[in-house]
Amino acid sequence: MSIVEHAVVAAAGLGSRLGHGKPKCLVEFGGVSVLAHIMSLLKDVPDVRVVVGFMEAAVIAELQRVRPDAIVVRNPSFRTTTTLHSYALGAQHLTGDCLFMDADLLIVPETFHTFLEGCRPGEARLALTASKTKDAVYAELDGEAVTGFRRENPTAFEWSNISWLPVKYFTDIGMTAVYEHLRRYLPMTSGEVVSFEIDTAEDLAQAKENAQLFGLAAT
Repeated sequence: MSIVEHAVVAAAGLGSRLGHGKPKCLVEFGGVSVLAHIMSLLKDVPDVRVVVGFMEAAVIAELQRVRPDAIVVRNPSFRTTTTLHSYALGAQHLTGDCLFMDADLLIVPETFHTFLEGCRPGEARLALTASKTKDAVYAELDGEAVTGFRRENPTAFEWSNISWLPVKYFTDIGMTAVYEHLRRYLPMTSGEVVSFEIDTAEDLAQAKENAQLFGLAAT
């Protein structure tokens, strides 16, 4: 049984590298949006907060269709801020621990739920996935503990942009990437998920090749 009660999902970005002219969370696989896929993974989490920005009306409309009880958090500065700021906005007024994740992910459900079941109060945890993304954040490991991040010299695992973290980690942030901010809190324990990030056209092609893993059609 998972202890996860709160989740913040960052869905404010432009998605410019994918080049579809719409948020990555609205990309569809066989008529199922990536956002709908993520909301299905979070169906047992009572408090889900989705941070919106680019084309927010379209994202909110899809969210209301698939998870009408989710809380919408606006990031009006999405063009000039990072995902870190979306996480901080989503976590406002929360205490304790929270699941943080991006809205451009396809994840094998069984592996996701196993990760959640391994979360413990006050124990920061990062979800890793086998390295496959062209622009990955690679994890440096000592056993199951993440001791560092790097962008060069690939390791066996990359950070999946899924984390279980104390919300106090987001009370003092700068203008930086999430992984750079999290360096100050390493080492952290980790768990493995099978996931694909939809960030570039190459990522999307990879995800389509493996769509059956997620119970989705590749079209």
